Amino acid sequence: MKRILIPGILILAMALSSCSPAGSGQPAGGQGTSSADSVSEQAAQDSLPESEPEGGQNGQESAAEAEQGGEEPATNLVELDFSGIPLDSNEALKAARGEIFEKMRTAEALNEERAAEIEHQSMTFGEARMKYAIETIGEAGSEGYPVYITLHGGGGAPKELNDNQWNQMRRYYRYSVTSGIYIAPRGVRDTWNTHFNPESYPLYERLLANLAIHYNIDTNRVYLLGYSAGGDGVYQITPRMADRFAAVDMSAGHPNGVNLANLYNTPIVLQCGENDTDYDRNLETAKYDGVLNELAVRYGRDGQPEGYIHRTFLHQGKEHAVVDNDYNREEQTIISDLEQWLEDGTSETETTNTNAIDFVNTYTRDPIPERIVWDLSVRTEESSLETFYWLRAPRSVTEGVVVVSYDKETNTVHVEQNTANGPVFAMVNDEMLDVFQDIHVTTADGAGQAVTVTPSAEYIQKTIEERWDKNMIFVGEFELPACGE
Repeated sequence: MKRILIPGILILAMALSSCSPAGSGQPAGGQGTSSADSVSEQAAQDSLPESEPEGGQNGQESAAEAEQGGEEPATNLVELDFSGIPLDSNEALKAARGEIFEKMRTAEALNEERAAEIEHQSMTFGEARMKYAIETIGEAGSEGYPVYITLHGGGGAPKELNDNQWNQMRRYYRYSVTSGIYIAPRGVRDTWNTHFNPESYPLYERLLANLAIHYNIDTNRVYLLGYSAGGDGVYQITPRMADRFAAVDMSAGHPNGVNLANLYNTPIVLQCGENDTDYDRNLETAKYDGVLNELAVRYGRDGQPEGYIHRTFLHQGKEHAVVDNDYNREEQTIISDLEQWLEDGTSETETTNTNAIDFVNTYTRDPIPERIVWDLSVRTEESSLETFYWLRAPRSVTEGVVVVSYDKETNTVHVEQNTANGPVFAMVNDEMLDVFQDIHVTTADGAGQAVTVTPSAEYIQKTIEERWDKNMIFVGEFELPACGE
C-alpha cells in the first residue's frame, strides 16, 4: 500500500526591520538624486484619491494589525492513502484529480501553521513579514468568490507613511466590488520595491494557497490591482506570476524596464495621468502600450497579432491622482491616440469608464491555455515554484523563451520555440489531451516524435502541493525538445 506523508510547512516568524538602507534595491542607473531614489518616491508625498462613499469605512482594519505571537505552531503530519483511486481512463483521471485535491485540502486545513497565518493575517518568509487586511463581500458565485489583491502606494518612505497608504488601500477599490474577497497586503519592507522584494513572491504564493485551502475561492478569478508603488508592484509581479491572475490593473506606477512577454494570456489595463511627469511615468505608460502591441505582433500567428489583451487609459490633464475606482462609474476623459501624443503631445480625447474593478471582472483565467509564451529570464525570486501554466522547468533554468501549444483534437503538442538553457517539461491532464494515447510532439523545424505519459497519484499530489489550485492539477509530464527561434 502506497502511503504519502504531507508535513505541514514550518515558517519561523522573524523580526522585520522597518526600513532597508537608503537606495538599496534601486533600478540600475537610478531615476533621481535623493537618498531614497526610486520611481515610487512621489507616492510618499501623495495620498490616494479619495473614493469612500458617505458612511465611512466598511471594514475591520484592526484585524490586520494583529501580530503573530506565542509559541511556534506545531507541525502536522497526516497520512493519506491514494492507492485505491482508479487512474485507468480519462474520466477516472478527472474524478481522481478532484478526489485527491479534496482529501489533501481537508488534511492541510488542519495545518496549525496555516491556521495561525489565517487567524493573524500575517505570514513570514525568512526575515520578511507580510501582513494583510481581508474582507469578504457579498455572495459567492457558483465556483466560489473572486479574489482582489490590492497593493498600496508609498514605497521608499517612513513606516508611518506606508502604514497610512496601506490603510487607504484597505478600502480604495473595495466599494466597486459587489462580490469577492478583498485583500490589501502590507509591503514587506519600506523600500522602493516594497511589494516585490525577493521574499514577496513566496509570500504571495503562500497567501494564494492559504486562500484556496481555507476559503471558498474561484482560482480562475484572482485579480491584482495597485496604485503608485502598488502599480510598480503590478508591473513586476504580473509577468512572474501571470498564470495566477485572470487580469490586472496597473495605476500610476513605473515599469522599471520590466519584460512583459509572459502576459500573453493575462489582460492588463495601464492607467496614468497625462501630466504625471515624475520619473516620466506618463511617457512610460504610453510607451508600454506600444510594447504590448509589439509583443502581440512578435508572438502572433499567421501574420496576425495575438494575445496581450490590454487597454491604456492616459487621463487627460491629470497628474499623479487619476480616477480608476469611481464606484458610480462616471466616465473619465482619456487620450485617444497614444502614438500621436508621444510624437507631439497632442491627441483627440474620448470618455470611458476607467473603473479598474470593471476591467478585471471582464476576464476569467484559462488555467490550461491552448498556447503559452514563457520567457524564463522573468521568474520569481526566493521561490521554489517551478511551473508556469502547464509548463515546468527547474529553478536553474533562467534563460530562453518557450512558445508552445497543444491541440486536443489531434493529440498534439507543437513546440514553436524552445531556447531554454535547460530542460522544460509539458505537464498534461485529461482536459488537454488523451493521455492514454500517444501524444504527438512536433517542432517548428519539422521534427516529430511520439511520447507516452503514465498517470500517477504521486504526480497529481505533487502538482497540488506546489500551487493548491484545483484548476491546475496534472497527471504526468514529458520533456519538450529544443527548438530554435
